[in-house]
Amino acid sequence: MNSGRTLQSLADELERQRQTRKDFIAPQEKLRVVADGTRGIVIDGLNGQPLTLTPHAHRQVADHLAIPQKYYERMRSEQPALLAENMNTWLKAAGAEKRMVRTLGGEVRAFMSQKFRPLDNFELAEAVLPKLVELNVQITSCELTETRMYIKGILPDLSDDLPAGAVWGSGHAAVAEYRGNQPGKVVAAIVISNSEVGAGTLRVEPSVFTTWCTNLAIISQAAMRKYHIGRAFEAQEDLSIYRDETREANDKAFWLKVGDVTNAAFDRKIFESAVALIRSAAGNRIISNDLPAVVDAIVEQLALPERAASGILTQLARGGDLTAWGLSSAITALANTTGDYESATELERAGGKVLALDQREWKRISEAVAA
Repeated sequence: MNSGRTLQSLADELERQRQTRKDFIAPQEKLRVVADGTRGIVIDGLNGQPLTLTPHAHRQVADHLAIPQKYYERMRSEQPALLAENMNTWLKAAGAEKRMVRTLGGEVRAFMSQKFRPLDNFELAEAVLPKLVELNVQITSCELTETRMYIKGILPDLSDDLPAGAVWGSGHAAVAEYRGNQPGKVVAAIVISNSEVGAGTLRVEPSVFTTWCTNLAIISQAAMRKYHIGRAFEAQEDLSIYRDETREANDKAFWLKVGDVTNAAFDRKIFESAVALIRSAAGNRIISNDLPAVVDAIVEQLALPERAASGILTQLARGGDLTAWGLSSAITALANTTGDYESATELERAGGKVLALDQREWKRISEAVAA
C-alpha cells in the first residue's frame, strides 16, 4: 500500500481548500475565454474573476463543447487564441444554459452540470474520521490528487490467519524481510474515496490487508457508491451557489448515512466473506503454461492499462504462487511499487476483482494461451 501523505497533512490541506473554494452557477453565454500570454487560457465572467483552468477542467470543457481532446490540446499549446475563439463561439451558442463552475485558489477545477451535487472532501472527512477513531482503525494511507481524495485504514482487531496455501511469495525477498516468525494475517481494511470535480463517485469500500506482503485488495462488490447527481442548483446575484436550509438538512442526513456505512464496512460477516474469497482463490490454480497469455487475459478482463502487464507478470513470477490468489497478490504487489497514487489504487481494486471472479471467468483466464 502506498503511504501517500500524513493525516495531519491531509487535514491541513482540506482546511485550506475549505477556506478558498467557491462555486458558481453561470449562463454559458456570460462566460468569456481569453488567451493570456502568460497564464494561458483564462475564463472571465465569474463575478469579475479571471481564472485559469486545471488540466481536469480543460478536459471537461473540451468534452462539453464537443471539441476533440487531441485537437483541443494542440490548439491550447500552439494556437491558444484559436482555442479561445472556438470556446467563445460554442459557449455563446449555448445561450442561457447554465453550468456549475467549481473554483479553488484562483483556478477553475471543474466545469459541470448544474445538477451536480457537491459532496466535498472536507465534509466527508468530518463524517468518517470520528467513526474510524471510534472503531480503533489505523489510518495507513491518505492522499489528495488533482481529482480525488483517498483515506485508507486497517482494523487490526478484526483479523484472521491467512488461509492454508495462501501465503503468497514465501520465497520473495520482500516477504523475507517480514519481521518475526508469526504467520501472516488477513486484516479488515477500508478505502474511502471521493471526487469533488466529477471524476467518479463517493465510495466506501471494504477491503483486506495482508500483513505478510503488505498488500491491499479492495472488495468493490461490497462498496457503497454515491453519484453526485441531484436537483439543479440556483445562484445568487453574483452567480455563487445559494446554500438553502433544505440542502443543508439533506447534506447533514447524507453524511450521517455515510458514517453509518463506514461503521458497517467492518461488519464481521463482510470480513469473513472476504477471507472465504481468498480461501477459494488460493485453490484455483493457473492451468496454462503460457503465463504472459494469462496476464494479458486478466489485463483485458479488468480493463487495466496494457503497460501493467509486464509488471504483473514479473510480480507473479517472483511470488511463485500460480493461483488466483497469487495473481491477485501480484497485481496488488505491483500497486505497492506504482508511483502514481490513483493508478496504485486502481490496481488494488483490480486485485479484489480477481478474488471475486466466478468459475467460468477464472477458467477462461487460467487456461489462456497466445493465439
